[in-house]
Amino acid sequence: MKNWFDIIPPHADIRSGDFDEAIFAADVGDVAAGAAPPDYNDPYLFYKKTYLTEGLRNLLTRVNRKLVQGQGGSVIEIQTPFGGGKTHALVAIYHYLKHGEKIRELLPRGFDYPQPRVSVIAG
Repeated sequence: MKNWFDIIPPHADIRSGDFDEAIFAADVGDVAAGAAPPDYNDPYLFYKKTYLTEGLRNLLTRVNRKLVQGQGGSVIEIQTPFGGGKTHALVAIYHYLKHGEKIRELLPRGFDYPQPRVSVIAG
């Protein structure tokens, strides 16, 4: 059996040892303020480095359906344990809503881009 890193090679910064572990301490408030590390602040870079799991894809689809078609609940509860990706999911939603046109090629097919006004309450 092949090693996982032979099948899916890590990003260059990880392979070179230049990886900054601080990027795992994401804060959606910092992203909204433009004060987060580039891996989170830049919507294209964020989505380029994010693997859209089935759960994340489903979450984005639910947000899309609500905003574009008016279908579904207005509140979505994200239930994961500590380190389960809640903040990452919030950043993904933020960038989709704020910068959807810029990252169209990296989002699931068939998404519309409603361009709503976005506010973030963090703290």
